[in-house]
Amino acid sequence: MRKIIVCDLDGTLAESKSPITAAMAEVIYKVLAHHRFAVISGGDWPQFQSQFLSHFSLDNGNIKNLLLFPTSGAECYKYENGAWVQVYDELLSEEEKKKVMDAFSHTFTTLNMTFDKVHGDLIEDRGEQITFSGCGQKAPLLEKAAWDPNQEKRRKIVAELQKEIPEFEISIGGATSIDITHKGINKAYAIRKIEEMFGVTKNSIVFIGDALYPGGNDTRALETGVECIQVSGPNETEEILLSFTQDISPHI
Repeated sequence: MRKIIVCDLDGTLAESKSPITAAMAEVIYKVLAHHRFAVISGGDWPQFQSQFLSHFSLDNGNIKNLLLFPTSGAECYKYENGAWVQVYDELLSEEEKKKVMDAFSHTFTTLNMTFDKVHGDLIEDRGEQITFSGCGQKAPLLEKAAWDPNQEKRRKIVAELQKEIPEFEISIGGATSIDITHKGINKAYAIRKIEEMFGVTKNSIVFIGDALYPGGNDTRALETGVECIQVSGPNETEEILLSFTQDISPHI
């Protein structure tokens, strides 16, 4: 039985907020010829379009096997009848967004944290998700990597936010991010949606991510019981994806 392959984006298919390479796109094309393939990321839909979809031709008939889950699984898109169609959307209300923004402000005051060198927005409203980025949304990769390599700063922020807004899902993501969605919206939620959409069991799904270690932003996938594969980065992901192209059994 062929698997439904599910991947994280940043750190797994591409470097943080960087486009996937042409080589990775070619490997994914090969996978799509044999498997359904899903991508889950904290990025919003426009980021998916620029970072991921810009490397694919919609003329390829196998694009129908691709599912995309922006904003940590709070929304889902599939390609149908020549266009990308939104399957569902778990938007935050304006009242909820304000509550989250106020919680961030109070948390920074409590922790006496200031952010002097910020590239782009420090906190971004992504509709379904509010995302904090410690160096700003457009920070250079090297600066992002150095800001909080051990997640110590973000763990302190998350601990305070959980006191302020326990009714929300609060997750550490990427190199500098904290993502906030409705409670229960995370990568496990997206994987369970995949099970429902295709009427499959967890044994039919494999998840690939770079942060399946304790405290990593992919660990929610472990809760689902699907097979999970830890990778060190895009190069290792390419090798693993290529191994799946050797499978020639029928589609699920």
